[in-house]
Amino acid sequence: MTYIIDHAKKFIHELTYQEKRCGIEQTPADHRELTDSAPYIYTLEKEKMYAKCPYCHEVPLIID
Repeated sequence: MTYIIDHAKKFIHELTYQEKRCGIEQTPADHRELTDSAPYIYTLEKEKMYAKCPYCHEVPLIID
């Protein structure tokens, strides 16, 4: 899994599910980072108080 880290807003986005309402394109490029390191993401969440973006981490279920 590849993640986009928004250091300005302290959000972690999933690149695969990232969408316009996540707002990552409004963050300057020098405040964004790409990573595929799960331990790094864990450290950001637990030690630096980063949060997972609710729009790209919560994939809705569609039931017919």
